[in-house]
Amino acid sequence: MTGLIAIDESGDLGPRGSRYFVVAAIVTDRSRHLLKAYKTIPKGNTEMKFYSVAYKDKKRVLTEVAGTNVRVVYVCVDKEKQIETYGSGNELYRRALEEVIKSALLVSQYKDVNVFVDKSRFIKNGDLKEMVNGLSQELGKNIVKCDKVSSNKCVSIADFVAGAIWTKYETGNEEFFETIKVVIRCP
Repeated sequence: MTGLIAIDESGDLGPRGSRYFVVAAIVTDRSRHLLKAYKTIPKGNTEMKFYSVAYKDKKRVLTEVAGTNVRVVYVCVDKEKQIETYGSGNELYRRALEEVIKSALLVSQYKDVNVFVDKSRFIKNGDLKEMVNGLSQELGKNIVKCDKVSSNKCVSIADFVAGAIWTKYETGNEEFFETIKVVIRCP
């Protein structure tokens, strides 16, 4: 069986804007575990994101995630305090992503794993594959697929998870985080 890791981020990378930057990964053995949660996302002409849907829709999606057989790992960078460690811009994205991928691979129960990351301009697909392959060799995993994707159901759910975590840190509103706390794991 092949495990699945779906990754998305929330917040911004610049020195201004949000104080926190979050990268979150959903780790599961089957993408179908997330299908019910995906079906609760309102459908529109554009991809629906955590920040663009109503409160009740966020709660519904996150409640479905909490009731599935998934694990969530994440990195939250306080840009005011951790800029020396993580850098800024593309370097911040790369380091946070690398940390999350490593944690997700450690949490995954399977040797064979697919890794899907939300499409962004902050890392090239070749660099992503090199990073994931290096980490997988270090941790004894076999990467079957590794891609940046723009429309993937599991990555869409990861957007809601990252948004819930970011909201906790950025605004102090822990309600969404509390909804998914049951599936959050630290390796």
